[in-house]
Amino acid sequence: MRSSRLPALIFVAAIILMAASVGWLMVEMHRAPTIADTPASMPVSRVKPAPMPPLAPVLLPNQPATNPNTAVPSPQIQTLNVPGSIPNEALLTFLTPEALAAFRNRAAALGLEVLGYDARLRTARVRFRDTAALERDLNEHAADYTHVGPNYLVRVPGLPPQTDTANAGGSAPFRSQGLDAIGAAGNRSGWGQGVTVAVIDSGIATHPSLKDAQITHIDLVNDGSAMNGHGTAMASLIAGSSETIGGGAPAAKLLDIRVADTNGDSNTALLSSAIVKAADLGARVINISLGSSASSPVLEEAVRYAQSRSVVIVAAAGNEQQTTLSMPAGLSGVLSVGAIDASGTQAWFSNSGPGLTLVAPGVGIVSAYADGKLVIGSGTSQATAITTGVVASLLARGYYGPNIIPLLTRTAAPLQAPATAVGAGLIQMPK
Repeated sequence: MRSSRLPALIFVAAIILMAASVGWLMVEMHRAPTIADTPASMPVSRVKPAPMPPLAPVLLPNQPATNPNTAVPSPQIQTLNVPGSIPNEALLTFLTPEALAAFRNRAAALGLEVLGYDARLRTARVRFRDTAALERDLNEHAADYTHVGPNYLVRVPGLPPQTDTANAGGSAPFRSQGLDAIGAAGNRSGWGQGVTVAVIDSGIATHPSLKDAQITHIDLVNDGSAMNGHGTAMASLIAGSSETIGGGAPAAKLLDIRVADTNGDSNTALLSSAIVKAADLGARVINISLGSSASSPVLEEAVRYAQSRSVVIVAAAGNEQQTTLSMPAGLSGVLSVGAIDASGTQAWFSNSGPGLTLVAPGVGIVSAYADGKLVIGSGTSQATAITTGVVASLLARGYYGPNIIPLLTRTAAPLQAPATAVGAGLIQMPK
C-alpha cells in the first residue's frame, strides 16, 4: 500500500517545485538588477544602472543659478573674491601656451581685461567687471584651462601690535651683532664671489652700504612711483659692505627684481613671474622677504621651476604671530626662516608652523633704507636676508644648491623651543 502511493507523492512534489521555480523567475525578471544582484562572473556592463542626475555647475561668486544641464568646466573654479586677494581679479592657467594666446585674442571681446601674462607659466592675470563672461568662456573652452583662482596679495610683512600673544619675550635687539651671532664675523669681503642673488622685493636704491655691490635692476611694477625702502634694507643685509652694515655675501652679484610698489604691495602673478625670471637669468639663490596668506598652483609651479634648476629659495615665515607659514615659505623645498631675538628666544611676531626650516637674527637689526638712511628694524624679512647671505657664501665655496638645506639644518645651533617655532635652530655659518 505504501509502495503504491510513493510514486504519486513524488510526482505531486515535483509539480509543486516546478511551479514555485517558474513564479520566482517571473518575479526576478521584473525586478531591476543592482550591483549586489550581479554574480561575480557576470560582466558589469550587462547591469544597467539608474541614470545619474545631471551635475550642477560650479558657480563663480555672485552668479545666478543656471540650467542644471549647462556644460560644466573641467577645472574646478574657486571663489575669486576671497579675503587676501585682489578684488575682481583672477589668475587663469592654461594647458598650453597656444591656449593662453587664443584666450588673449578673445579676452577683449568678452569684456575681460588682461593685466599681464606669463607664457612660461601659461598664466594670464585678468580683471573682470562681473563673472558672467568668465563663466561663459570656461564653459566654452573648458579643455583649455587647468586652473582658475584668485590673485592673492603679496606684501612686505608688517608687524602686528606688540601684544606678544604667541610667546613670551623675543624682543632683545641684535643691532649690528646679527652676523656675530651666527659665526659670520671677520673679513667677509670675498664672500659670495661669483654667485648671483635675486632679491625679489620692492627695489634696491642707491645706498652707501651698497656702493661696491654689482646690481642689475628689473622693474616689474614699472609704475614710476618711489621705491619702498624694504628692498634696499634686504640687499644691505645680504651684500652690504660698510662698517655699520655688513652682509653675509658682499661680493655676490645682486639681481634686483622689483615686484612691490611704494606701499610694499604685490601679488601672486608678479611674484611667480619674478621667480621664473630670476632662475632664467642665472640666480642661484632667491631672497623672498615677502609673503601672502595663501598659495596657488601658479606660485607652486614657479617655485618648482626654480628648484628644478638647483636654485635655493629663501623665504620669510611671516610676522603675523600665526601658527602657519606665509607663502611661499610654506611650500615644499623652500628654506623657510623665522626670527629670534638676541637672547635666543623666538621673536614675539614670528610665525610658527610645520615645515619651518630654521631661524636667524630678526629683532632690532640695523640695515640700509631709502634716501641713504639707516634704520633699526625687526621681522622675519631681516632674518631671511641674513640667511640668504649665508647661502650665497656657501654656494661660492662650492656647495651644491640642493645640499644647502640639509647642511644648514644639520649645523644649526639647537634652541630651547619646539621645532614648529624655531625649526632646526639658529643658523650657523659652517666652517
